[in-house]
Amino acid sequence: MDTQILTRLQEVLRESLKVANEFGELLFKEKKQLTSPQREEITALLPRKEELINQLAEHQQYILDFCTQQKIDPSYSGLRSFVYRQGITNAESILNDWTQLKNELVKNQALNKTNEAILNELIKRNQIKQQIVHNLGKQTDTYSSQGQQNSYSAHGWVEQV
Repeated sequence: MDTQILTRLQEVLRESLKVANEFGELLFKEKKQLTSPQREEITALLPRKEELINQLAEHQQYILDFCTQQKIDPSYSGLRSFVYRQGITNAESILNDWTQLKNELVKNQALNKTNEAILNELIKRNQIKQQIVHNLGKQTDTYSSQGQQNSYSAHGWVEQV
């Protein structure tokens, strides 16, 4: 087995871990911004978030290509079997990098789900507020004691102000 290929795999795993760590920090910042009244700052996070996602996707593609070329399953057990069959001296180090990356990605996935739930709740609240404002502007069917509709009730009360 060409050691350069394995060295590059380990480099990609470590680079991916750095990007995943930064992405986790960004997701945590995003969570804070979602729960704060200042929405402008969250918009500033989006370009970096997209950049990190693209970097992770590139690294993932390299790892998947490596697994395809070596005819192994892209999993811990597949990589473990491969490195031990090949008698690779730094097998534990490679497997450790794989595990750390996997753990960080799982943590990021959970953070992203939390942010998604917060965002969905904010959207739901905004829709309720919009519906309230919309309903306030509707025509009402209010009648006086004589059974006639009041002139101000022909339009929503918002239009009377």
